Amino acid sequence: MSLPESPIADIDLFDIIGVRKDGGIDTVVACSGPLDNSAETLSRLARKVRGYLSAITGSDFIDQYGKGQVRIFVSCCEGVSAEALDVINSLGHEAADQNVHLSLGDPVA
Repeated sequence: MSLPESPIADIDLFDIIGVRKDGGIDTVVACSGPLDNSAETLSRLARKVRGYLSAITGSDFIDQYGKGQVRIFVSCCEGVSAEALDVINSLGHEAADQNVHLSLGDPVA
């Protein structure tokens, strides 16, 4: 029996990046399934968000997208475990330290 694929794919890549009309930058972690409470899912979620936080301070990102206010959205339509929500909330504090807004949801609903 094989394990199901993680809902967090390509942890070293951005899923979606968009520049808003006001110059801000929205990034999205797109989930392909529910964010369960498995150690694998929680680890991949944390690594992906921290990868975003690291990349947005890099010169390549700034050269391409500018220095606008960055928001990270974790987009998951299929359910989020309490443990995954705890990870998102904890990472939200790390993001805030970099003047980045992190939340569960979509940039446009």
